[in-house]
Amino acid sequence: MLLLACAGAARPGRAWGQPKPAAVAGDATQLFARGVELEQHGNWSGAAAAFEAALEQAPEMARACDRLGFALGQLGRTADAIARFRQAATMSPQLFDAHYHLGATLWWTRDLDGALAALQRAVALDPRHAEAQYYLGVVLRERGDTLGAVDHLRTAIRLNAAIARAHMQLGVALQTLEDLDGAEASFRRARALDPDSDDVANSLGLVQMHLGQGEAAIAAFTAILARHPDYEAARHNLGTAYLHKGDLARAVEVFRDVTQRNPRNAEAFYNLGTALKQQDDFAGAEAALRRATELDPALPEAHFTLAVVLWQTGRADPAAAALRAAITQKDEYAEAHYMLGTILRQQGAAADAIAAFRRTIALDPRSAEAHLSLGQMLERSGDTAGASAALAEAGRLNARKANEQAAAFALSRGTDKLRQGEVRAAIVELKDAVRLAPQLARAHYQLALALRRQGAQADARAHFAEAQRLAPWIEIPGVAR
Repeated sequence: MLLLACAGAARPGRAWGQPKPAAVAGDATQLFARGVELEQHGNWSGAAAAFEAALEQAPEMARACDRLGFALGQLGRTADAIARFRQAATMSPQLFDAHYHLGATLWWTRDLDGALAALQRAVALDPRHAEAQYYLGVVLRERGDTLGAVDHLRTAIRLNAAIARAHMQLGVALQTLEDLDGAEASFRRARALDPDSDDVANSLGLVQMHLGQGEAAIAAFTAILARHPDYEAARHNLGTAYLHKGDLARAVEVFRDVTQRNPRNAEAFYNLGTALKQQDDFAGAEAALRRATELDPALPEAHFTLAVVLWQTGRADPAAAALRAAITQKDEYAEAHYMLGTILRQQGAAADAIAAFRRTIALDPRSAEAHLSLGQMLERSGDTAGASAALAEAGRLNARKANEQAAAFALSRGTDKLRQGEVRAAIVELKDAVRLAPQLARAHYQLALALRRQGAQADARAHFAEAQRLAPWIEIPGVAR
């Protein structure tokens, strides 16, 4: 099992720490040493036999039990390995390696709850073990504790900055937190450490796409495919990058290629349908989206986009049915509830439309469209007070949305100018972004970078501090936390 090989390699000599001479019989000590020698030569069957023999001589020898589990894991006997790690941890609760190997192996078998407990114990026993911190960070991220994951992944990197996959996982976690600048930096460090990893290059391309660096993203995905034409995710992401860029013809071409290479790829059909819809090829879009829903009925976005196509082509009843299918798969899908409310309003089902708009607002209180539609419906129903409140909120949200959109454009222009070395021009744009959207952490962060390059250190520190207040996970380059 590759995972355990990595675990053992990360801690040479540590997993079989020297025993106290009186702890075991001499024969057991010799058998244990023989097992270690055999595993160093890759003879896992021989190593397992030696460790088993050591345990027969000294049943309380926890480190032999742990190494036996390690050898069994290498032989593909995962369940037996886990049982031995558990046994070793029970025999010697202070044995770091038993908890560490148990946690890493449980993570590999997707038992995240068990992995969490074991790895937390391992880190408590040895907080300076980089690999244990790494695995704990990965488990926390996969369990949804992104902030906790960031803390442990950063600790792993501080302990051993050469772990490429720690930088990779940190990038993924930061991307989840929408810290795209931090994610890009992490992926770049991972690529520098592991330049042959297509997974790292693919992740870097994705974050560049979301940062508006379309050409860089396209170049990244194209380079991956030049090396490995069968890397489906990169080909799919290339199509998405063209779609983000607005090059619909290229996007359609790439998505068609993906669906031809893999006719079972529901997401590719969904994205093909989305691109065809934007080209106003409604018949082609409908066909692709229907295929996506057939391949994966649980894909709510495909049902939703199909509903939009049906509605735009004058078929309200089937559109409503598609929206209900989307909501069945994802009840928290605010856009689907809003769209359903819009159709119900057109059909004269006022009470149901109002309920749909209220549900949208409950899911997405910042939906100006939902507040506006609700206000209009309440006004027609004679609820003057309710209508006035909803319409006022719609106005407030639309003003905020306009400011945020303008701030996003200013932020994009400022970031581009900073990247090109035009520091003064960048500061002008970035200050405008902060003025328009003072709650935008990335605007403060980029302005701080520009101010620092200009030499305005006090102002830079102030904006770094505000960025960290708004997004505590942000790291300031060159400043230890």
